[in-house]
Amino acid sequence: MALIPMQSMELDDESKLDAPMPIAMPNKPDYPYGLRICLTDDEIEKLGIDPTDATVGGTFMLQGLARVTSVSCNDGPDGKCYRIEAQIEDMGILGGDDEDVKPADKPEGGVGKMIGIY
Repeated sequence: MALIPMQSMELDDESKLDAPMPIAMPNKPDYPYGLRICLTDDEIEKLGIDPTDATVGGTFMLQGLARVTSVSCNDGPDGKCYRIEAQIEDMGILGGDDEDVKPADKPEGGVGKMIGIY
């Protein structure tokens, strides 16, 4: 199995013109709409990260590079609710033969700090 090097997912000018958008947008985005991710309280807790470390413009690694586009916190009746949105900018995939691809063993206690280290 080999890791295929990360590639930029940025759309070229022609692709920006042809890109399907879920809503009409005056400015075409630089990256495909489907490459945006959102981490809510459940995912943040599972990853063992501190959402207060997130800053807009910071990046984090998954099996690729994502740039944080939005960080929000709402204080409601059940306490604080965090939301981090990010745009995947570069990514690679793990390719192989017929073998099952398994996620790498994660370190004890989650991944720790994630934002603003690259």
